[in-house]
Amino acid sequence: MKIWKIISPKVLTEEERPDNISSDTQAKVKITKVMIGQPEIRRYSGVSKPKYPFIPGMFAVGVVTEAGSGCVTVEKNSRVFLGGAAPCGKCPECLKGNYDNCANVRFPGLDADGYLRDFIVTDESALSPLPSSVSDNDALFSGIVALCESVIDRLDVPKGTHIAVIGADIIGNILSQLLIWHQAVPILIDGDEQRLAKAAQCGIYYTLKAGDSLLSDLSEITGGRMAAGSVFLSFTSLPADLPFKLTSDRGTVVYTGLEFPEFSLPMKAAMDKNLTLTGAESDYMHSAAAINLLVNKALTLNPIYPQEYPLSDMKKLLEEKAALLEKGSRTGTAVINLI
Repeated sequence: MKIWKIISPKVLTEEERPDNISSDTQAKVKITKVMIGQPEIRRYSGVSKPKYPFIPGMFAVGVVTEAGSGCVTVEKNSRVFLGGAAPCGKCPECLKGNYDNCANVRFPGLDADGYLRDFIVTDESALSPLPSSVSDNDALFSGIVALCESVIDRLDVPKGTHIAVIGADIIGNILSQLLIWHQAVPILIDGDEQRLAKAAQCGIYYTLKAGDSLLSDLSEITGGRMAAGSVFLSFTSLPADLPFKLTSDRGTVVYTGLEFPEFSLPMKAAMDKNLTLTGAESDYMHSAAAINLLVNKALTLNPIYPQEYPLSDMKKLLEEKAALLEKGSRTGTAVINLI
């Protein structure tokens, strides 16, 4: 089978690797589509100084071509989602069998090899079967949906509560839609009017452009109470301490994303308001819930579906995205079609 791996900054290579089922609980999957995001572009460019070599591809969908005799949830021709967080299998919690409490969750394409390959052999526990009502395009968002559900768990807010979501990228958009599904009231904030326009197409009612009037605009929406909680998305261009200004006393601030750069915060501002600060990155416990949300059509995803590229354009795609990153521009997310 073929794999595509990055062996050094801006060097992508193709390699043949034999990989056969070696356990009765393993399955062989033909990868059909792979989602690649900014974290992998940062690694391709060498910006985040990763450990080379690595195989990119955080999320993928595919079709099972062979299933071991011990597989119970997948069979030949099953469509499956691959991706998102997975337990490390080595920490004290994993060794006790408490995989949901893994202390070193690993992410394909970041901490572990990703899915940019034509086939993969993996244990069926890493595969999420897809109902016929969930398209391949929608299924690619499963890992992001799961991450957003983890964020909502940490917010733990009553129905009708205002939540400021800072950053209108794909994660911020999906998070805002899910907050509406959970009967909270998101206020999506970004400096990019095009992103906010897409959010409106997805049914997000309150969108605010970051600027001098942001605080007064938010105050007007919340009746002067400000947001009960705030979520700050990684790699947004807005300051990381903005949630401290938008969140009411004793509120909760969640920092989340698929990867976070180094940054510092003026903690006194948070302490003065008795804010609770936490982070969310593990989506391991929410994969089944994510697919259920897709089945129930909880999200409008067509307006934010990334541009799709054929496999033949993969190297060109990485080079173009890397050039955008070097200019300080947003790279966005892309989908590689391997069919």
